[in-house]
Amino acid sequence: MSDELQVQTPTGLQVQGSPTFQQTGSGNTQIGYIGQQINHITMGGMPQIIRPANPNHEYYNLFVIDQEQMDSLVAIPRHQSLNAFTAEEVRKIYALPGLAAAEEIKRLPSLFVIRNRFGNHTTPDQCAGYGYIVDIRQKSDTIIVTASISHVIRQEKLNALESELQLLRAPENNELDSVHWAIKRVNLPQLIQEKKLIEIMDVL
Repeated sequence: MSDELQVQTPTGLQVQGSPTFQQTGSGNTQIGYIGQQINHITMGGMPQIIRPANPNHEYYNLFVIDQEQMDSLVAIPRHQSLNAFTAEEVRKIYALPGLAAAEEIKRLPSLFVIRNRFGNHTTPDQCAGYGYIVDIRQKSDTIIVTASISHVIRQEKLNALESELQLLRAPENNELDSVHWAIKRVNLPQLIQEKKLIEIMDVL
């Protein structure tokens, strides 16, 4: 079986080594450089946040999963990865055989979303995660992603930005109701700042 990601058209929607640590600040934060990533470790029991040293804000990853609770491991069937939810010109850049573009994909900011509960909307308390990919690999017919989530966003705010996020949509549902992985040509950090999707703004 080929390792190349297969394109599948969605139905019912239309296109619309060891770290080196440097102590900085007031003594509460260490920043470690690991390859091309910056590893932010906040002391005092807070989780570790990892982001690339040279992020690419021209595109963003969108992962939509079907599970009760978000965690750092995301699994997407290969046939639902970089399919027709992703524009053809973007697939030519990133949907390469054997995840050959993995290092470039890890430079992109990412949204990690649990499926909408009601088609094109969900409950007010449901949140999506914002962050970056730490690791991405293919195991058999599944794409497995390790996520570093740094912020949460109310998912209904994302549903209200279908056009801005380049989400495919139909009268009663949208792309956040379909399990898949897509890449969109949108400056996600800029959009988050403009729409004030995150209450405490820091490094995105």
